[in-house]
Amino acid sequence: MPLKRLFTFLLTLPCLALTANEVGLESTNPSRFGAKFTEAGGKVAAEFNGDHGVFAFFSFADKGEWTVEAQVTMPAGKSATLTGKIAGKAFTGSAKVEGTGKAEWISLGSFAALADAPAFLQLEAKERKGSVTLHGYRFTCATNTKAKATTVPLLHLKTAYTESPEISVGDRGGVGAATIQKAGGRLLIPIVVEKPGVKKLSVRFTANKGSTTTLTAHVVDNLKVDALKKAAKVSVQLTGTGKPAVSKEIALTFPAAGTYLVALDAQQAEGSVTLNGLLLIGATNPELWTLPNGNAQSVHFGYALPKGEMALWAYAEAKSLPGPPTTYNCVLGFGHGYFGFQRKTAGPEAKDRVFIYSLWDNGYVKNDAKKVSAEELRDLVVTTVAKGEGVNASAFDHEGSGGHSDLPYAWKDNATYSFLLGVKADGDAAVYSAWVKLAETGQWRFLTSFRRPKTEAKIDGLYSFVEDWSGSYGQVERKCLYSNLWIRNSAGKWVALKEAKSSATSELGRKDFAHTVEGNAVALITGGYSSADGKRGVILAVPAGKEPVVDLAKLPTK
Repeated sequence: MPLKRLFTFLLTLPCLALTANEVGLESTNPSRFGAKFTEAGGKVAAEFNGDHGVFAFFSFADKGEWTVEAQVTMPAGKSATLTGKIAGKAFTGSAKVEGTGKAEWISLGSFAALADAPAFLQLEAKERKGSVTLHGYRFTCATNTKAKATTVPLLHLKTAYTESPEISVGDRGGVGAATIQKAGGRLLIPIVVEKPGVKKLSVRFTANKGSTTTLTAHVVDNLKVDALKKAAKVSVQLTGTGKPAVSKEIALTFPAAGTYLVALDAQQAEGSVTLNGLLLIGATNPELWTLPNGNAQSVHFGYALPKGEMALWAYAEAKSLPGPPTTYNCVLGFGHGYFGFQRKTAGPEAKDRVFIYSLWDNGYVKNDAKKVSAEELRDLVVTTVAKGEGVNASAFDHEGSGGHSDLPYAWKDNATYSFLLGVKADGDAAVYSAWVKLAETGQWRFLTSFRRPKTEAKIDGLYSFVEDWSGSYGQVERKCLYSNLWIRNSAGKWVALKEAKSSATSELGRKDFAHTVEGNAVALITGGYSSADGKRGVILAVPAGKEPVVDLAKLPTK
């Protein structure tokens, strides 16, 4: 179907055009930690309580200057400022919302549109006090007030994955694109299905005239076992015209609500083709939407101290299984900082892997505000008392502020490293120090001693976590095992930690995480689009371990 005919067809779908210039949420997707769809009286609304909200796709009948408004409701006495972008540029309007409890149109500003070229609208709520409910949008063309804006329900590719060099994925921050250079590659598109059943889709693509590509498409509900299943595959033929085009309709079946991967395999390719998403036919994004971010869940254990105990030392052992880049395994997190090891890239060298220890300031202090005397800083921010050989230490002011340190080291997968954290008083401040015992040599390495002003010298709020901090490798499983968890109290006695309580972040649409007991360890597992379906708030018994044998007086201090 030609592109203009397709958009004309979309205009005839029920509810896609509320009036001449008003459109609903048919093409609206939630962003990370963003909106949840609700339906009342046959109309869909999106409510979001966080800063991140929604994004949507629209097409415009005429090119030129357009204005855009959003219809929102906020409770009386509440307020927010709507921000975001459309057609690649930030909103020009102030977009201040003062809640009245009724639906109101809020101006977002103006933008330049191209005819019949889908544009991306991102909407967020800043300085928000109260929930925001979005009902729809209104567009007006400056030169033709009868020109219509049309929703374009789309499964975007901004969080799609590729498993081979035959396909390259780009523009992860926008609508996404995937270019197929030759046959043999696979593209995986993670989606959330709210209303199951048979869904009709078309592939949006661009290819030079004469280029041809044959894809097969099928639905994956568990990436681990996909290769073992004989899933029915639908063939898709793409023929290049040199202009944006859409394929013939294909039908995919989603048997239940939940998270899936749409797999596109390139069976044949003559010349390159760029995919720009999957267009929904007769369905809307509130029914079927692409995962807004590629992050696997961050998964955690919390360790309660035995009743009546105060910790001056904490000890744990950890082993990371092979996994993807951009993985942080926190081993000894506590109330004021964290300590663990990170896989930065896929390589095995010291530049690719580090031990990390960070301590937060007593309150948020930007780096550019730290231009006072050294004496004044002692009572304001974390300062470095000492650091070990090869350790990098500096201040930071993102995700809070404080002192950060790291030791580049080629730590190995499936090897067990020991982590030790200690604290001592320095007047009304506390000095926290970190060491790691290397699996390869059995020797302790000193990382850093940080001083935190106006802090009681104790270690509390102990936890561990596994984090996917880039969102680029959420299709690969991460796993870390934690064992031999102990604290040392003020009387000099080592006391075992016996319970681990599970938790995880609320990544939209994902449940592929688990907290388990394996051998002598508790394990955190996340990612991979499996059917793990993790549970929060479960208390696991930590297997008994051996009391640490550490000569504290002989620990290195440089």
